[in-house]
Amino acid sequence: MSKAAGAARGRPSARRIALDVLGRVDATDAFANALLDACLQRSGLRRPDRALATELVYGVLRWRGMLDWRLAPVLDRPLAVLDPAVRRLLRLGTYQLTCLDRIPDFAAVDETVSLAREVGAGRASGYVNAVLRRVAAAPPPSAPDPAEDPLAYWNGPGSHPAWLVARWMRRFGGEEAAALMAANNRVPALVVVANRLRAAPDEVERLLRGAAPEVVPGRYAPGAFACRGAGGPRDLPGFARGLFVPMDEAGALPVLALDVAPGQRVLDACAGGGGKTALIAAAAGPKGDVLALDRSPHAIRRLVEAAARLGLATVHATLYDARWAGGAWAGRFPRVLLDAPCTGLGTLRRRPEIKWRRRPEDLPRAAALQTALLAGVAEAVSSGGLLVYSVCSLEPEETDEVIDAFLARHAAFALEAPGPDLAAFADPMRPGILRAWPHRHDTDGFFVARLRRGAS
Repeated sequence: MSKAAGAARGRPSARRIALDVLGRVDATDAFANALLDACLQRSGLRRPDRALATELVYGVLRWRGMLDWRLAPVLDRPLAVLDPAVRRLLRLGTYQLTCLDRIPDFAAVDETVSLAREVGAGRASGYVNAVLRRVAAAPPPSAPDPAEDPLAYWNGPGSHPAWLVARWMRRFGGEEAAALMAANNRVPALVVVANRLRAAPDEVERLLRGAAPEVVPGRYAPGAFACRGAGGPRDLPGFARGLFVPMDEAGALPVLALDVAPGQRVLDACAGGGGKTALIAAAAGPKGDVLALDRSPHAIRRLVEAAARLGLATVHATLYDARWAGGAWAGRFPRVLLDAPCTGLGTLRRRPEIKWRRRPEDLPRAAALQTALLAGVAEAVSSGGLLVYSVCSLEPEETDEVIDAFLARHAAFALEAPGPDLAAFADPMRPGILRAWPHRHDTDGFFVARLRRGAS
């Protein structure tokens, strides 16, 4: 089938976009959401085809382990030795065969074979056709019993890497680890938080209810709304006008713990794309002053674009490495947020590619950077001020161990419990520590430490 014919029929174009995004996810450290959003903006696809492309990308990434488990019995060689493009085609076709009831088996096979030819893998099209026909014809293999062999189950049908399954089984025990991994496999709702610089929450809610089949107010973050059946953030009314910030409720916890008062000066030490920066600016109000740092030029460009859309007039985006912030702005900020770069292992339900990208050795590397960043921003906190450290990970190396090492070297700081509004996330054994769990709170996994600097 030609590209023109594929574009005319719509669905093959969605499949091509999905295959291209999956290839770039495999080849780079970019996140699927950013790649897919950019591709869909340029595609001109109709909304149903955009939805199909999105379903295919996230479905293949979320269920890659299960797809490989389904493919293994019908292959004549290990999946790992196949050309990467052929692996992606087989996973894409198998996902349609096993997870999408609305696509007939013959269509899933034929469209994947046509896609193989379209992307220059024509020599492998016969192999792709034969394998997918075997998947369609063969009954599913017998799944391991999750109670008797949890490692085999969660590494196969449960679609998690073996090292992470084993780690979580040791840390949490079988029942808790299983609940966490099951939560990772559930498709989360799109969550947005009202940007109070542009609109009141009730105005945002009215707009959302007119566009999404299901809109539920958040349980934890004021002005948050969970939307289902609405597509991506750009599909919602009010996005272009900056009326809301796409953000999981757990992502708002660090800002809530920071307890920003109107008119305060705040340092957002690793601002990234600016979601938390926007919430800080709204809390600080028109008389506030927010210095947003990031050492990535790409992140600063995204932050500047977001600031324009969201109306963040008091935010000053600055290309700077936060490890040196204490020396540059000693004692200047009553509030400092360090939302540090991390492995992202708490966000697997929204960013399933992370499951297959991370390795055990990534944890100590991330912890070393986090430790350096936390030490680097500490001196920027004014006497009596608050320093909030957060990561979207629940692994000890990136959470408690970083905080323990910091407190051992910085006697001026002590953990301080936030107010009762955040009690749902409070660690009863460590006042000042908040933990959000996918299986307990239906949020991303997040760790937050609230540190008060003593008055000098």
